[in-house]
Amino acid sequence: MSEYVQVVCSPVHERGKAPKVSPAKLALTRWAHMPIPVPVVRTAPPRRSDGLVGLPEWFWVADWRPLSDRVTARSVWIEVTARPQSMTIAPGPGEPVVRCAGPGTAYDKSRPAAAQRTDCSYTFGRSSFHQPGHAYRVRVTVVWGGTWRGSDGSGGALPPLSRSTSFRLRVAEAQALYG
Repeated sequence: MSEYVQVVCSPVHERGKAPKVSPAKLALTRWAHMPIPVPVVRTAPPRRSDGLVGLPEWFWVADWRPLSDRVTARSVWIEVTARPQSMTIAPGPGEPVVRCAGPGTAYDKSRPAAAQRTDCSYTFGRSSFHQPGHAYRVRVTVVWGGTWRGSDGSGGALPPLSRSTSFRLRVAEAQALYG
């Protein structure tokens, strides 16, 4: 689990006193600035190779891990934890979107393909030849859920956040001839 530490200083108001800090407000402020990463997405076949129409293209997120952060303001502290919840694959205009409940399964090229399974793939029905640049523009989004707890025993859930990345993916069509 990655951790970040940040100290927040409150301004002094008239009469020399700073306003009371609310753990809930501190948690929401930190959540809005949480360093949630853009997903590092891997595919099989790899993006430098063409996929094939009718065969699943595997997707997985390589940096799928929880993050934790603690913030202190005077005598009040909060701890925020962010966890990736789901991944969405949008393969391009006119193509159905796929939602995966987890990070997907990494393809292991040292094992036979028939001995492997994934829970996150997309099967293209057409080649990318007629797409701009002869490639699909795939967008992968990871939705993050968050929770917080405060020094006064309070805590709760935070609204979801998402991070996305886009990349080009070429898909070829192969035909077999039987003689």
